[in-house]
Amino acid sequence: MGESITLPEFILDLAHLALTRNYFKYEDSFFLQTQGTSMGSTFAPSLACLYVNNFELVVLHNDNPYRDQIKLWKQYIDDVLLVWTGSTEEPRAFAVWLNGANPFLTFTMTIGDNKLPFLDLLIYEHEGGLATEVCYKPTDRNNLLQYQSFHPQALKDNLPVGQFLRLRQNCSSVADYRKHADKLATKLQTKVYPTHLVNRARKRALNNNRDQLLQPRAVKPDLEKIVCVTTFSPLSNKIQKIIKDD
Repeated sequence: MGESITLPEFILDLAHLALTRNYFKYEDSFFLQTQGTSMGSTFAPSLACLYVNNFELVVLHNDNPYRDQIKLWKQYIDDVLLVWTGSTEEPRAFAVWLNGANPFLTFTMTIGDNKLPFLDLLIYEHEGGLATEVCYKPTDRNNLLQYQSFHPQALKDNLPVGQFLRLRQNCSSVADYRKHADKLATKLQTKVYPTHLVNRARKRALNNNRDQLLQPRAVKPDLEKIVCVTTFSPLSNKIQKIIKDD
């Protein structure tokens, strides 16, 4: 029997494996990744958050000559929303300073006076406050699931609901929601979603109270249950029924 280790030590051992034992094959040769982690790894977002958070603590909040000009700094993985109180030229100098502070981080910057894209939102000034609508990147494509796929029927039938509710959450005004809902309806119909499903989901989202949609979801209590994960197939529903019946 080997020596017992604590949970933190076990997690660190797993992290070390994930960071130092990534390999890939190109043609007939295998290559070992010597820095970082693969983008498809489930560990990658957590690693990015930890790394950037450490950068903020060690560099941004200590040896930062521009600290007094930063009114707001909000980070989501590797994206940052920054509100600046100085001149319009100082943020560019700040970006140069940031890029010289860590050899493994490279920052790009988009500057806007009254509107700015952040993640999948366009944040803009409106009547003395801030409003938002959906923002699509230039590389955006219609990657919605085909309705004719072999995914579970309930998933396909409810996909339009989730997509339209996301629009309702992200759009401050009903006018913006309607504008983007038209585009989404076209995308869904291109993927052969039935018109009645699309229209019903669109109406349901519009009738929802946006303030309530923006409220954090209640945390569900942990339940002791057995989780059975299988590879999906056309027989999955029958297998599920047999398990539930028994």
